[in-house]
Amino acid sequence: MSFGEAIGECFFNYANFRDRAARAEYWWWALFATIVLLIAIGLDFLIFRGWETGPFYLVFSLASLLPGLSVTVRRLHDTGRSGWWLLIPIGFAIIASVVTIFALVMSPHEQPSVATLILIGVPAIVSFGAILLLLVWMILPGDPKNNYYGPNRYAGD
Repeated sequence: MSFGEAIGECFFNYANFRDRAARAEYWWWALFATIVLLIAIGLDFLIFRGWETGPFYLVFSLASLLPGLSVTVRRLHDTGRSGWWLLIPIGFAIIASVVTIFALVMSPHEQPSVATLILIGVPAIVSFGAILLLLVWMILPGDPKNNYYGPNRYAGD
């Protein structure tokens, strides 16, 4: 699968959370999204003279959110795993963020206690570990045969 074919597949299947996506499709999409986001950040910096999130970054981030989630779920399907695995790092990151915000609101001028640091650190570490696990799964080859999520359209990828 070429770069252009992969990007076309991702935009064509922008809301398809059922099928499978080959490694090439996922990684070409990741490269495309990274390059365009860097360009958007550069344009925002040059045009709007600041490092804040500008309109180019915001527009592409919103436009690529659903296709990015879709290709990630389909890539997990290709390895025989459920897309629900994505909720683990997201959920623990949200927990760590909520505890951090709560700690800052409750005592803004005090050093956080050891218990607070543990309540922030453990979910953050679990989230990071889950992200690493997902990265490994994205790197591994998909099921060479049909699986629960459908046939392997790109056998030999």
